Amino acid sequence: MKIVCDTNLPLGRTLFSTLGQVTLVDGGRLSKALLQDADMLMVRDTPVNAALLEGTPVRFVGTAVTGTDHMDKPWLSQAGIRWVHAPRANGESVADYCLAALLEHGHTRHRRLAGATVALIGVGWIGGMVRRRCEALGMRVLCCDPPRKDNPRDAEAQAFQPLDEVLPEADYVIPFVPLTKDGPHPTWHMLDAAALGRTKYGATLINMARGAVCDTPALIAALKEGQIGDALLDVWENEPDFSTELAGLTFLATPHLAGHSYEGKVNGTVAVYHAACAYLGKQPAILPVMPPPVVPKIEANVQGRDDEEVLWFLTQRLSMVVADHLNFQDLIALPEPIRRRRFMAQRRTYPYRRQFSATTAVLHHATPTLLAKVSALGFKLPTA
Repeated sequence: MKIVCDTNLPLGRTLFSTLGQVTLVDGGRLSKALLQDADMLMVRDTPVNAALLEGTPVRFVGTAVTGTDHMDKPWLSQAGIRWVHAPRANGESVADYCLAALLEHGHTRHRRLAGATVALIGVGWIGGMVRRRCEALGMRVLCCDPPRKDNPRDAEAQAFQPLDEVLPEADYVIPFVPLTKDGPHPTWHMLDAAALGRTKYGATLINMARGAVCDTPALIAALKEGQIGDALLDVWENEPDFSTELAGLTFLATPHLAGHSYEGKVNGTVAVYHAACAYLGKQPAILPVMPPPVVPKIEANVQGRDDEEVLWFLTQRLSMVVADHLNFQDLIALPEPIRRRRFMAQRRTYPYRRQFSATTAVLHHATPTLLAKVSALGFKLPTA
């Protein structure tokens, strides 16, 4: 049994070596030639299709991320190749990153989040976490999720509102939807010129779902006209061939890093490993213990300090969102072939980042209200 595994899957060799011989390959260098004697393939977001796999003996593919739009699922199924992904693996990581970006925006623009209105489009696993965190900060969250509302057994979703109703009221528009072109509720270019024109003037768009949920030329025009006041973007249409014009107009621009916490990556590896074990009828190995965080504790005297400033301080100690934005700006002026490679390189060589839940916040003189917000963002609180 030969297993080809992307080098960007932490614990990949450790776990998959319990199932067979492991060959580690940079996902950006995968080719059909490297898979001529492989039985299984484990990737993150490398495109997986006939061009890569046709004529190879690969019969199992695992992608250690939530999204699957980089996989040609119809062809894989037709070819008899079992494919799996890792839903929910990096959800907490994305929610951390989203709230850190939101707090950075509020801090820099001197806007209070408490009392502001969010249009949350897509209230699944990640959207649900973002909803709970925003509500804990005192934000009003308007939910829009047509597929959920179509299910009469989903009682909560019956109160959700249509897109046309939530956009005009929202100070922040945040989609968390998969990228789909078919079905009753396609999300490709869901936020087109017409939809963006219906948003509240000067609203802020935060997109950490999929780039093509937004029509890029329409978003550029909306930013130039002020219809969209700011954009905080971690995903890009046609990435890694992103629009440099759009990147230059954004408040925060990062190269699809929201889900790249260490926990998010490990969870993805573990998910596809367990699926591979089930496929082979083997018992999974005992998982290694998570290493201690680089920042196990943040301690501060917060007496008299504003809650949102404290939350901004805590999240910026860990999130790296501003540093990621600054690093991404270096790509804009590069020639296209180099820019594309550097986009992927920033993702594949991303520094070690832990989720908020790995760190304990010790806040002296904090109010119960502040502590509840800190806990809602995922931080640990002292037990005594």
